[in-house]
Amino acid sequence: MFFEKDLSHIRSRDSTWQLPVQTKSVCPECTKVLDAILYEDFGQVWMLKNCPDHGQWNELVDRDSRFFLQRRKTHFEFPSGLETPHTKSTGNCPMDCGLCEQHLNTPCMVNIDLTNRCNLNCPICFANANASGRVFDLSMEQLGDMLDRTMAIRPRPPLSVQYAGGEPTIHKDFIQAVQMAKDRGVLDIQVASNGLKFAQSKDFTARAAEAGLNVVYLQFDGLSDDIYEQSRGRPLLDTKMQAIENLRQEGVMVTLVPTIVSGLNDHQVGKILEFATHNSDVVTAVSFQPVSLTGRYDESQRKEMRYTMSDMARDIQEQSGILDMYEDWYPYSIVNPISRLVQAIKGTPQSHFNCHPHCGVASYLLVDRNSKQAVPLTQFFDIHAAMQDIEHEAEALEKNSWRKPWSKFQLMRKLKRHFRPEKAPEGLDFDQLLEFVNTFIDAGRVDRPERGHFFHVMGQRFDVMLLAAMHFQDAYNFELDRVQHCVIHYAAPNGRLYPFCTWNSGPCHRYAVEREFSRPLKADRE
Repeated sequence: MFFEKDLSHIRSRDSTWQLPVQTKSVCPECTKVLDAILYEDFGQVWMLKNCPDHGQWNELVDRDSRFFLQRRKTHFEFPSGLETPHTKSTGNCPMDCGLCEQHLNTPCMVNIDLTNRCNLNCPICFANANASGRVFDLSMEQLGDMLDRTMAIRPRPPLSVQYAGGEPTIHKDFIQAVQMAKDRGVLDIQVASNGLKFAQSKDFTARAAEAGLNVVYLQFDGLSDDIYEQSRGRPLLDTKMQAIENLRQEGVMVTLVPTIVSGLNDHQVGKILEFATHNSDVVTAVSFQPVSLTGRYDESQRKEMRYTMSDMARDIQEQSGILDMYEDWYPYSIVNPISRLVQAIKGTPQSHFNCHPHCGVASYLLVDRNSKQAVPLTQFFDIHAAMQDIEHEAEALEKNSWRKPWSKFQLMRKLKRHFRPEKAPEGLDFDQLLEFVNTFIDAGRVDRPERGHFFHVMGQRFDVMLLAAMHFQDAYNFELDRVQHCVIHYAAPNGRLYPFCTWNSGPCHRYAVEREFSRPLKADRE
């Protein structure tokens, strides 16, 4: 067996971006914490672990080792730290989550489940809504306490709060919940939704927008009803289109969220991207989510359904021709040098998107509003080299604050050498690109540029669109250090915060919290 070999040569993930590396995972059957190894085999990345009670598990992590290792190599590590843990570590990570002092980052986004009820019954849902036989509905008193705790997180509260579920829009106090987040100063208020309520009611959409809703994180699995019938149990394409139109009319931005399952809708990732670019006035992002295999699946089922990050990158390249899988995707932490520089200039803590490089990838597109042609920012701007320059400047400022008056000027001069004008979209020069970069630095927001300011910079010519992919973990490919790096958390009514992947998989803290704060479904119907 692999585990009987001497592991002294196996590298720690913290010290190298090469393979193999040793990590920690959990048993998919009993969730016991196990030693695990990430290794390469015929150009693929696998996780091998052995449970003394349930045997050996060998799970595909990524189908392309080059793509996987490139994410590790271009990761910028800059943890924010956590000054306000909600619980003490007992050395039993991830079972005693909540967050403890072992966590490396404050959240960029906090999710709050308003309800576990839903107006759909999707077979691939994280929450497995309506299946528990119990009803979980937050009271507004509970929500107020959770929002207060969220905004008290230090060294900096999150930029975004996203209401989730279940289907959060069917909570009777949804509009009030949006208003409560706005009243507490949340900069970016989102809802993860199937879109039914927004499609059914223009009045509901208008009231949500007026209350302060900024973004709808719209479940969007493809552009044909046969896909929705399999993934969501009913045809929904017309519903999605109506929801997008109603949101467009109210000025609420949309992020398309396709859950990608191998053999189900992986053939449509290119069409989804094309649809997004043709609707870039309202669609500001696409967040592809390779399916997380929560529940029990045998090895043959997992092989059939598993869809990895490199599968997505290759499919987008082959189906759209827009992005090169090895040149145009970077880990989310690629923007960390910007937030680090802002922190050094302003002297105040900033949000750092310091999630683990295995968690996801991102790329920015510039979309011509007239021709609908999309060009990756990376095609005409060497973003990795630019971020290295920004990081060096941030490090210099941290040591010598007297450099501040000249820092931005010196940096902008350096960035010019990374601009490739011959590959830029027609009408885009370096000064415009520079002002765009400057909006990030001035605003201190690395998650998304301000749309209105960007329009001003680009003269109404281009929309900017974020393409992202986040591969949420399941018990088969679970990694503890990903959990400890997590920047997307769930707030719970017990006063704790949980990393996304411990809330929805692995120890799946969602179940215990919902049991504690729910009531029997039968009693609710009576």
